[in-house]
Amino acid sequence: MKQAIGVFLVLLSFAIGDRLWAADPTPPLASRLAGSTLSAVTYMPKKPGMPGGGELARVIMQAYLRADGGAVVRVWDPSRNAYTAAVERRWSLSGSRLCIDLPSGTICADVHVWGPRIAGIGTNPYAMLDGDLRSGNAITATR
Repeated sequence: MKQAIGVFLVLLSFAIGDRLWAADPTPPLASRLAGSTLSAVTYMPKKPGMPGGGELARVIMQAYLRADGGAVVRVWDPSRNAYTAAVERRWSLSGSRLCIDLPSGTICADVHVWGPRIAGIGTNPYAMLDGDLRSGNAITATR
């Protein structure tokens, strides 16, 4: 009898646990990105005239991603040891493929978000993104 009750309780916990887990779905990626500031290190193909050696350019960037597809973007300028002035750009999301128009070119990566972290890679052309998300506009300090 005790064994039957034990089996029943285990099965009940699976049934209830599945319902509790399903009751708290992860919000869609677009709603997790819109209204957030993305701060990231990106690697993208180097354009002619960009400083440094190698084939990839490292671009440190911040982008406030608005729900309308607009973005306020700035990039780190190592020669000045400061961010550039913020400029208006665009961003888009197709499935999990995030594209952001940066002053140095467009970067597109298939991203994954867990907690405040975001990372992803893209091919054709190669791109890599690693960073974090913060709710609100951290660039102009408005929420």
